[in-house]
Amino acid sequence: MRWFQWIGQDEIPASTDLRRCGWRLRGQPSGDSLPDMPDCPLLVDRSSLTPYRWRLLMAANRAALRRWTLVVGIAEPAERVRLLAKGFGDVVPPDMALAEVQARARRVEEQAMCLPRWRKLAGLSLDLLQREAFYHNRPLGLHPREFLLLWRLMETAGRPVDKRELLRDVWHLSHVPETNSVAVHASRLRSKLTAGGLDGWVQSTAGGGYSLVLPVAAEGLARKLPA
Repeated sequence: MRWFQWIGQDEIPASTDLRRCGWRLRGQPSGDSLPDMPDCPLLVDRSSLTPYRWRLLMAANRAALRRWTLVVGIAEPAERVRLLAKGFGDVVPPDMALAEVQARARRVEEQAMCLPRWRKLAGLSLDLLQREAFYHNRPLGLHPREFLLLWRLMETAGRPVDKRELLRDVWHLSHVPETNSVAVHASRLRSKLTAGGLDGWVQSTAGGGYSLVLPVAAEGLARKLPA
């Protein structure tokens, strides 16, 4: 069974309604919000999005969401090229047949489930192959566990990740141990980020969690950089 989400007008156009191909529809996020951690293709009707929602989707810290997104109804080839360069999973014109939309949605899902080699945000680059972080091309000298912690936080930059999630995703533990390993590695990571010019990027949250938060100056730079 395949699932998809739809962000657009209330009635899904027949040319993009994957339910006609046997897919199931997930409920839309409420208000002007967007999914935090998608696990199925997100079909977006650009013409129906509010400016605020589109800005959210285009934000530098939504690169992971864009990888799951198929934008429909973009007639201009130059605009499709621009959106693909911004990291969207795919962008299709308004006259595409439903069978091809389905094939492209499947490809978006397959590609999104593959880990990228790089994650980049406002001068900070993470190389999964080397297990190293670089700030403006200068290596930060991270321990493998520090790297994985930063990699996970960057996946949802700007949003808190609680302790249980970190233990599951970074330490591969299904329970909360008595040790303070998360806090120890987060402290070491902060020290190395500060030494590399990234002071204040890792913030504590309630319950022993953490988030990657760009300082104001870096956030302004991130809006100007391609995702």
